[in-house]
Amino acid sequence: MPITTVTSECSRALQEIADNVARSKKIVVVTGAGISTNCGIPDFRSTDGLYNLVKSQYPNAVVKGRDLFDAVLWNDPISTSLFYTFLANLRREVIAVPDTTAVHKFIRTLAETGRLLRCYTQNIDGLEEREGLVMNLSHGKGKRKRPSPITTDDTRTDQEKGCQVVQLHGDLRSLRCTNCQLLTEYTASSVDLLMKGEAPVCEACEAASMGRQAAGKRATKVGFLRPNIVLYGEEHPAADQVGAIAEADIKAAPDMMIILGTSLKVHGLKIIVRQFAKAVHAKGGKVIFVNNTPPSDSVWEGVIDEYVEMDCDKWVADVRNRRQGIWEKQTKLS
Repeated sequence: MPITTVTSECSRALQEIADNVARSKKIVVVTGAGISTNCGIPDFRSTDGLYNLVKSQYPNAVVKGRDLFDAVLWNDPISTSLFYTFLANLRREVIAVPDTTAVHKFIRTLAETGRLLRCYTQNIDGLEEREGLVMNLSHGKGKRKRPSPITTDDTRTDQEKGCQVVQLHGDLRSLRCTNCQLLTEYTASSVDLLMKGEAPVCEACEAASMGRQAAGKRATKVGFLRPNIVLYGEEHPAADQVGAIAEADIKAAPDMMIILGTSLKVHGLKIIVRQFAKAVHAKGGKVIFVNNTPPSDSVWEGVIDEYVEMDCDKWVADVRNRRQGIWEKQTKLS
């Protein structure tokens, strides 16, 4: 079946989509950079974007903006330094964001009402955490809340909730050692070094090596701390955990998938979307794609059912206008 295009003028189709959201009990949400631009995170690919501002510090860098998240940058010391400086600046911009977007709050609402099976995001900004959503992969699939109106009596721990938002490309919360893979938090000194294009030394590796030397043994390799994000061409360091959660979600028989703010060009994401679409269709559900630019019919025909040609936040506002009940809270009677 060809993909059906739904514009802001297609009231009946938009009503049907809103009704599907309200009826669904196991929704998979897939998100990309388009859901975060409305909260002020700069578009680093634009002429006056963050990338070009940082690149001015490295006039001899050969890496292009589109290759900034490609593992090829490790082959060139100048490109590597530019990458470190860029990520440190991006992290600063994310921290300064005053509030999340309507989409982030919508995902939280889906979780609170028990409609969210899982959110898979390409974004590294971690803004979903501000909405109280759990993003720790070590918590696994968790125990899903049964569909119900929003109440204040969800007493589940983070471990019981599981990882509600899976970050497919890593995060800006931590640094990862290139040697021992230990995750550490950012510090003022590590941020200063990254801003200068330098990688901090892993203190754990350094202490272990010094300990061996003090005991008369040969020194061991000392790693450096890099941002804990996954570049194109790299495998996710927690690939087994991501795979286990995705496998469990497919087996859970999701009944709807909503894709928001992504061009769906990354190979790994394409695979995940196709797997979930197959599961959703087997359940009789719909796959909805919300973005300002359309998906390719030749690639996504038979996978995506409806393309909503709208800004992501405006679409959420439209759903809320049509099905306010999704957001309504219910006071538990004593």
